[in-house]
Order: sequence, then structure tokens, then C-alpha cells
Amino acid sequence: MLVRFSVENFMSFNTNVSFSMAASKIARMKDHLITVDDKRILRGGYIFGPNASGKSNLIKAIKFARQIILSGCDHVDFNKKHFRIDSKNFMKPGVFQFDFIINEVTYSYGFAISYQNKEIIAEWLVKTSGGEVCIFNRELQEDGTITVETEIKNIKNKEDEMRFSIYLKDFENKSNKAMRQTLILTDIAMRSSRDSEFFKRFLDILEWFKNMIIIFPDTKFGGLGNIISNDSMKNIFEKMLSNFDTGVESVSGKEIEFEKIFEDVPQEELEHIKVDISNILEDTTATVKVGKSMISLQKKENGDIKATKMVLNHGNSEDLFDCIDESDGTQRLFDLIPLFFSQQQNKLIIIDEIDRSLHSKLTEKFIELFYRYASKTQTQLIATTHDSILLDLDLVRQDEIWFIERQEDHSSKLYSLNKFKERFDKRIEKEYLIGRYGAIPDFSNLDCIEFEEE
Repeated sequence: MLVRFSVENFMSFNTNVSFSMAASKIARMKDHLITVDDKRILRGGYIFGPNASGKSNLIKAIKFARQIILSGCDHVDFNKKHFRIDSKNFMKPGVFQFDFIINEVTYSYGFAISYQNKEIIAEWLVKTSGGEVCIFNRELQEDGTITVETEIKNIKNKEDEMRFSIYLKDFENKSNKAMRQTLILTDIAMRSSRDSEFFKRFLDILEWFKNMIIIFPDTKFGGLGNIISNDSMKNIFEKMLSNFDTGVESVSGKEIEFEKIFEDVPQEELEHIKVDISNILEDTTATVKVGKSMISLQKKENGDIKATKMVLNHGNSEDLFDCIDESDGTQRLFDLIPLFFSQQQNKLIIIDEIDRSLHSKLTEKFIELFYRYASKTQTQLIATTHDSILLDLDLVRQDEIWFIERQEDHSSKLYSLNKFKERFDKRIEKEYLIGRYGAIPDFSNLDCIEFEEE
């Protein structure tokens, strides 16, 4: 579970900013809380702010850091990722830190990168439960040498103790460029086995990052194929589409030959599709838009790919609709509803612009359903939104609401509603729209514009 995320010198974030899922002392809506490792953690977090304030950049920062963790610096685009308003920031490190809880243990993990050299310049993993213990700390010194330290001593298994020492020592080789672009966490996890009690924690942490679900407005979540092939899931999916008032009565999957789905696709569109399909190499499912159809791709055990086209019944079973024929709002639900069917029950779901193409009441209902779904799990939802109707303290807690705004130097400032000490019966939406909390568009200079008469 995520406790806090911090970022510095990334896109619109200049100095350090932090987003926290740690609950305050508010007593209301206890079903929005999870108590673990003696900490009260929120299930939800919602970020409000005007266009160009930095909401999406916060999500991009999490995704960027996750990509480095999973793939290494050499497979990640560093171009124009620093705070570009100040040209000096290209020479300053980008810093990312996650505080999270896995298996009842709280960790603080972070790293700093060099945008200029595209390499890791610092990395740390600290266990904070039951007394702070530094599992490892890595730093690039001014002379180019790398130091790696640990407070871990007397590991029960002496073979594990020797292996851990060797793994850390490997990163002190300053001539090894690959190591300078790789994180210790990732390297140890990839070289470890769950049979080892000591090394299992590295695999669990890496798995937590891998299981994150990050959805942008143009993302196509790849869970549709699993739903169509599972009668129980399909039944619930149909009911949800119907109850969300989409006009869809039923859905079905039509299996097609993988080679034939590209027959009538223009070459320029085919290139984009190939990029989307490449994701299937890292996962077992992917969903791609091909012409007017949404195609679900599933990797079989023998390596072959099964292609299924989803079709929808609006009351005429003889004339079924392709996914792309549906409204933008219904298509958005295709991205969001499968989140409730993910087999990974304890996950972090992050959605940029959760309200995109959705009616306000539909977005509100989706969030209500999330809390029902997550009540028996440790699943969390973080979402950005423009929709002020969600500023309802009968829907979410005060400490689940965050604001973000652009400052005079064009950097993003992130802060919680909690700092305003509002009562639970306050009309937050009204106060927000009149500017009490900031983070709203400024149109004052528009009155100065004069239009010439012809």
C-alpha cells in the first residue's frame, strides 16, 4: 500500500512535493481506511486543479519512476523531463521516493537520477517498521566512485549474507556503465528466489511496482478479453454497463484470426498498433484499437496469440455494435470497469482524468462502487479530476482531497484540503469554486482583451 510519494525536479515540479495517503484523525467514513502496521492508510486520494496545473505530471512522475525501476535508465526516455523553466535544473538530480507497506512492513524507497548522464546517482531502501534500518544506501561521489552501505547484519542464512554482500559490491565498480543505469532493488530482485526469506522482500517490492495500474485518458486497459471469456465476469460487466445507462444489453466476443485483423489497416496506423501490441510481450493480455474495433489479445501457454473482437447488443442481436461505435463515455467505461475484475486484489490504481467523457453522476457512482469493491482488499485508488461535484464530503473524506496549482514561477504546488481544517458538513464545492482553496483557473486578464471592429 502506498503511504506517500515525493518528487523533485520533474516536469512542472521544481522543489520537493509530497502526496500522502496517510489518514488524519478524522473519525468519519472508517470504511475508507485500512489499518496496517499500526498505520491508518486511505483507500482513496483525489487531486483537483485547473488545466496545466500539474495534475497529469504527478501521475507521469509515478509512471516515469516505475519505468526506471522495472526497465533501467537505458530503456526510459529522459528527454525534457526536468523542470525546464530553470535551465540549471538539467544539471540537478531528479528525485523520486515511495513510502509503502508490504506484508505488514513499511519501507521507504527512493532514488535520484542524472538527466545529463542518464544514470542513477543515489538510491536507498529503508525499513521503517519497528525501528529504522537501512537495507542499502548507494551514492555517487564527486570523484566518480560509488559507495554502497548497509545496516543489515547477521543474516540468519550465511549463504544469503554472502550473496547480499557480493550483490552490493558489484555496484561499486564505477567502470561498469550498465550498473550505473540499473537500480540495486531491481538487480537483486531479478537475481533472487522466493525460497530465501531474506531476498523474498526484494521480489515482493518489485512485484508491488509491477502490479501498479496507471491509466491515462488515451490508455486502453487490457482486461476486456478476460471478461468476455469468463461467464461470471461477463454477467457482472453487462449489468454494470446497463446500470450505468449506456443502452448496452449484452456483450459477446467474436474470435478472429490474428493475422486477419491487420488486413485493411493503413500503414501509418499499423505502426502505432505494433507499438501497442509490443506490450503483450510483457504481460499476458493487451487491448488495441484496430480500425473501428477493439481487439483483445491474449497470450496462450504455447506462445500463440488469441484475438477476440468485442461486440455489443443494443437490442438488435442481428446488428451488433463494435466498441468504437459507442459513445466516448461508454468507451471510457471499457477502460475502467475491468479494474474491478483484476485478479490482483491488493493493488494501486492510478487514473488520470477519471471524469473524462463521463457524466458527473456516473463518475460519482464509479467512486462509490470502488469503495464497495475495495472493502475487503488493500486496493487503493488515486485519481485526478476537474469535476467539482466530487468535492462532496458525503462521498469522500477531507483528507482524501488534494489541490494542485501553478505558481508564478510555473512550478506546481500540491496541498491537502486538510490544511484548511474544514468541518464535515461544509459545502466544499461552493467554497472551491469561489476560490477559497485556490487551484482554480485565473481568467482576470481576459477582460483586458479588445477585439477590433471590421
